[in-house]
Amino acid sequence: MELNSSVAAIVTGGASGLGAGTARMLATHGVKVAVFDVNEEAGTQVASEIGGTFHTCDVTDDDSIASAIDAAREKHGQERLLINCAGVVMGRRVMKKDRETGARMPHDVASFSKVVSINLIGTFAMIAELGDWNGGSGSRWR
Repeated sequence: MELNSSVAAIVTGGASGLGAGTARMLATHGVKVAVFDVNEEAGTQVASEIGGTFHTCDVTDDDSIASAIDAAREKHGQERLLINCAGVVMGRRVMKKDRETGARMPHDVASFSKVVSINLIGTFAMIAELGDWNGGSGSRWR
């Protein structure tokens, strides 16, 4: 695919890290970039820098996804690229010992569930929502 001003892209997690870097790279080729993120301040800043648009999007929420896609399409037309960079890291051991007491302390399931929800299910949700390649909003998969 040739990257140019005829291409519209959505970058989830576009407010920082790999997502912001990807958004910036696409913009250097003239791509119309929609930055999706929950961090409005950082996302607006990146979008402003690259001449793109920012759309608040929580990839774990169907309504947030649909609203952001509709807004991005209104500004840039039908997207041709989806780059999923939204993600979080909770680097912890599954089980650890308290050094003083020797008590076993398991990793909390809620934190792990959040990681899976954003990194895995959020990626799937974005792909599923954009699965209607005829230009309409995709199916509500949940």
